[in-house]
Amino acid sequence: TNKYLICFTPEAFLQLISAFSSMFNARSIIDGLSLMKEDSVGQQIAVTSLNISDEGLHPKNIGAFSFDGEGTPTQNIKLVSKGVLTNLLHSEATARKFGVKPTGHAGLGAKVSVGPDWLVVSTKEGCSSGSNLNHQIESDPFILIEDLSALHAGVKASQGSFSLPFDGWLVKGGERFSVEAATVAGDIRELLKSILHLEPDAEVTPRGVSPHVWVDGLSITGEA
Repeated sequence: TNKYLICFTPEAFLQLISAFSSMFNARSIIDGLSLMKEDSVGQQIAVTSLNISDEGLHPKNIGAFSFDGEGTPTQNIKLVSKGVLTNLLHSEATARKFGVKPTGHAGLGAKVSVGPDWLVVSTKEGCSSGSNLNHQIESDPFILIEDLSALHAGVKASQGSFSLPFDGWLVKGGERFSVEAATVAGDIRELLKSILHLEPDAEVTPRGVSPHVWVDGLSITGEA
């Protein structure tokens, strides 16, 4: 057990952000099930290099719908801009309570739900900490996380904590060593403020779009 430099693959980082999407969900905020509050919009919640948007109309989203469950047109919306929470996802009811327009993210069921369509993670143009990161990679081992599991049980979305099994590797001196029975643990609020680097090239996954994301100081338990 130790704290390591972590590299999340695009798929793994999107899995984690999706598990904590209640941060951007106005319905969850009203119900007291989110880390955010009604006045959280405008607050710095991550490093300034991080942007997150929900883009249901993205051309690579093969499951795109033009309207949500309430008939509101689907919209692309910036959620985090330069680390600042800029918008929330709304249904018609939550939009009325917040005094804004619905964003086209409602789903119909026994109760109207609100959720993201297709998350896109990016970094602001010209931001790079690659040189410092390269030096750290050369001197210290890091963990490459390729896939997270047990998200339904290992994430406490309203508290911010997570403890999740993962598939990945211990990378040392350019060599990969398989890590068995491995778990990564931390707090999403600390993680978002501990991002060291977002690589410039983003990848399209079934969950959305993201680059590889480097984070410092997450707790890892496992056997190599």
